[in-house]
Amino acid sequence: MMRKLLLSAFLAGAALTGATAAVSMDRAEAQSTPQFLDLSWADLLPEGEAERIAQLQQMQAIQNGMDHFGADRMPQVQTFNTVDALDGQIVRLGGYVLPFDFTGSQEISRFLLVPYVGACIHVPPPPPNQLVYVHAEEPIRIQGLWDPVYVKGVMHTDRHDNDLGDTAYTIELTEILPYES
Repeated sequence: MMRKLLLSAFLAGAALTGATAAVSMDRAEAQSTPQFLDLSWADLLPEGEAERIAQLQQMQAIQNGMDHFGADRMPQVQTFNTVDALDGQIVRLGGYVLPFDFTGSQEISRFLLVPYVGACIHVPPPPPNQLVYVHAEEPIRIQGLWDPVYVKGVMHTDRHDNDLGDTAYTIELTEILPYES
């Protein structure tokens, strides 16, 4: 009974995610400028990918159960499908910083940009095409880890495997700014 209830809630959430994706695409098109493409997380998904991810997550939940509090970490859904047209584009994407290495001076040179707070702490992490590996030539200073940011830079459709969560996209950082809605 509990499994059916959780599965129903999950499917309802997946349906809402699909509706949000359509709205986000319109927003991204409206705010893009000649200097950069203003992306939403939905823009990183090829057509039909949201439905595919929902199916993969549903199969994983049925196979592994929905134990969010267990000791075992649920595996990340491994879908590396990307939007090829984004490769080499200058983009801006909002999200949260998850640093790989954080010094006492609060400087970092590589991090994951994630769509929501705690994305890679929760089980499972978002799929690779919903995480972005960000690399800065020079270390940057981060004020608050829980504060949303905009990341600007050149996006590539490069796979990056790591312990926090595999990624299907990489951004060569040129600028990081506080998020403004």
